[in-house]
Amino acid sequence: MNGKEKEKFRRTSTWKAFKKLMDKLQPFDYVTKKKLTKRHQLHHLDLNPEHYTILEEKKFINLNPETHKIIHWIYSRYTRDPEIINRIKEVIDIMCEINKGKDVKDFDKE
Repeated sequence: MNGKEKEKFRRTSTWKAFKKLMDKLQPFDYVTKKKLTKRHQLHHLDLNPEHYTILEEKKFINLNPETHKIIHWIYSRYTRDPEIINRIKEVIDIMCEINKGKDVKDFDKE
């Protein structure tokens, strides 16, 4: 299934009903636990294009757009180098230690 075919499928009543169901079952971004935005995306965990129309709840999660982008970015690297997860965590842990858990926005408030 190519991009145009996927787009066409997402306009069907079958897809819309499934998405509505998933929004009720998962009203928050799976990763961040934040409320879903209007532009949230139902992420296919099964990336095989031939399985695109197989609508099984266990193969989908709701993600806000930024999270969706990050998940795909990490996944594309993780498949070649699983240790990337450990390095990302290490960098974040060091940043938390140095910055005492503050974000850039927190420093702007000082």
